[in-house]
Amino acid sequence: MTSTSRNLRTAVQRHRSGDIDSALRLYASVLKADPRNADAWHLSGLAAESTGDVEGAESMIRRAIELNPQEPVFQTNLAAVLVNQRRSEEAETLCRQVLRIDERHPEALSHLGTALKQQNRLDEALDVYQAAVRQNPDVASQCNLAAILIDLGQYRDARNMLTAALQISPDQPQLLLNLATAQRHLGETEAAVRTLSIAELLLPNSWELFVNKGNLLMANGDVPEAVEAFQQAIALNSSSPAAVSGFGNALRQLGFWEESLEANQLAAELAPEDHRYQSNLLYGAALSPILSHGCIVQEHFRWAEELEAATPVMPARPLDRSVRPLRIGYVSPDFRNHATMRFLEPVLEAHDHQAFRIFLYSETCCEDAVTERAKAFGDGWCRTVGMSDHRMAQRIAEDRIDILVDLAGHTDGNRLPVFARRPAPVQVSFLGYPETTGLTRIDYFLSDVIRTPDGAPGCFSERIVHLPHGACCVRPEQPVDIGPPPCLTSGKVTLGSTHRPEKISPQTLIQWGRILDAVPNSELFLFRDTYRSVSLRTQLTQLLEHSGIRRSQLRFGWEMPSCYWDIYQDIDILMEVFPWGSGTIAVDSMWMGVPVPTLAGDRHGSRTTASVNHYCGFPELTAATADEYVQLVSELATQPRRLAEYRQQLRPAMLKSVCDGRQFTRDLEAAYTAMWQICLDNEAPQSDGAH
Repeated sequence: MTSTSRNLRTAVQRHRSGDIDSALRLYASVLKADPRNADAWHLSGLAAESTGDVEGAESMIRRAIELNPQEPVFQTNLAAVLVNQRRSEEAETLCRQVLRIDERHPEALSHLGTALKQQNRLDEALDVYQAAVRQNPDVASQCNLAAILIDLGQYRDARNMLTAALQISPDQPQLLLNLATAQRHLGETEAAVRTLSIAELLLPNSWELFVNKGNLLMANGDVPEAVEAFQQAIALNSSSPAAVSGFGNALRQLGFWEESLEANQLAAELAPEDHRYQSNLLYGAALSPILSHGCIVQEHFRWAEELEAATPVMPARPLDRSVRPLRIGYVSPDFRNHATMRFLEPVLEAHDHQAFRIFLYSETCCEDAVTERAKAFGDGWCRTVGMSDHRMAQRIAEDRIDILVDLAGHTDGNRLPVFARRPAPVQVSFLGYPETTGLTRIDYFLSDVIRTPDGAPGCFSERIVHLPHGACCVRPEQPVDIGPPPCLTSGKVTLGSTHRPEKISPQTLIQWGRILDAVPNSELFLFRDTYRSVSLRTQLTQLLEHSGIRRSQLRFGWEMPSCYWDIYQDIDILMEVFPWGSGTIAVDSMWMGVPVPTLAGDRHGSRTTASVNHYCGFPELTAATADEYVQLVSELATQPRRLAEYRQQLRPAMLKSVCDGRQFTRDLEAAYTAMWQICLDNEAPQSDGAH
């Protein structure tokens, strides 16, 4: 054996034992003596990558490939380096080269699946991972397959596969972590807790475990405990966008706005290619009480400008000018039991299918009975979970959609990058988000004269279209009996909040404190399932006391009654929140006869309740200033007869206005028809919201 061979052998031993520095020195000595030693170049690259020197690793492995281009190990390991840098298209090319020679190569299949997953080509990644498991059903390949099934929303399949795998390999923590994730999505909370407990015994210092634990705690409403879990995850891996984003989301729910925005900003920087973190940052900014509206708008514009600069527009197809039904496409992650469907379902039910063909593009993972109803209302259905942006845009173009409607904005599960490709001649933002998307390639934003009284110049990249009877319609609920206002029997007025805790902003606390001070015989009743957390109640109590509200005036509730609507039987007046006001909560409250006095703020999201009050015929419940709002609520709280009248008037008024699905849908269809005519007249829709 030559000295070069001995040095290489020793270097490999040192490498395997973890003595990387020594191994690198020995590899260097081998290459000095034999600069064309492909194995030494390859192994040097692997050692360099383990030190974080990704550029050196890539350069060295590429040199090995130059010297021995037929060696598949070199190519698959280079693919692994590229995948770790998220250079997925290059990694895909390398893996496919190997698989053309050996279609069963396990490492090539594994890295190809990861590369496809990074490109959001989940359906293709699923096929590859399934092939990898067939070739080599080890723990790594099973974990990869389970993870992609979870990403595709196939939670039961993932759970069943993982449960079977654990029968054979019960001490594999990664299988347990994936199983807990599937169980959480299926709502199997107790099982997920047990699974994570076992995983923690096997892998106590796993950042993935603490991210999983944080997500589970968030789902259960244990937000302060979730913060601690995400902090532990970050301590173990500060570069994980999932850990940092989870931390930011939990802080948001606790009202730590500045810290939350900083964390979400960092998560977006850690994964700049993943638009989900960018949208989450914008969603948090839109909700934030510490940012000016101008700042929020500019952040949306900045995001959109970067996305549009990097996203080519699809070739425009010739416009079909024939007299025919218009083809409308709705895009949403919420075709399920979700608040969005309470506002969309009456539209889907009332659409005129002689004049319009309705296509639904669903990013919904957990389908349910509401999903099945939505499918029945449409003329076409496409499940888009796992579709790449490119493939989804192609599908929309193939369906010849005339008007494509986004129902999510920057909320979770949105597909805004598809809209950036402009797969339809006319594109619209509607219902799901109270701010601009920022995209100049979305042409219209549906609103009304109360939400955007002056058209909100400079605040939207989209052109505002005012619907004549208001910008929303809600499905009427079952006619639960409405009882009298509780103040008639209790001797005190109950001011209620069923809002998410993060909406109780500093501005909100100030106004609530002034009202409770002005109405001595009042109590503040805060109901939300998350209030079962003692630490959350303690924190909120301290904030409320700091705002001048006495502890004796506070009452919390968190145990959901058998009938959800009974919550509002215990409330006289629903309190408003600022700057992102009530939405679904307002219509729920009014449905039960509980008035919602509001303040018409400086943005669309703070004028939603004002719009509902106006179109229902109760404009007197909207104030123009904070002082007027405090006076309005304080005076109403001293008028039990007036509260009793609202108890009887609100629901009938809603049924004639915001619950009239037929009238609203005719308004919407008229708007669509006008948009299409403008498109035909101008050849392409124009946006008057240039940045």
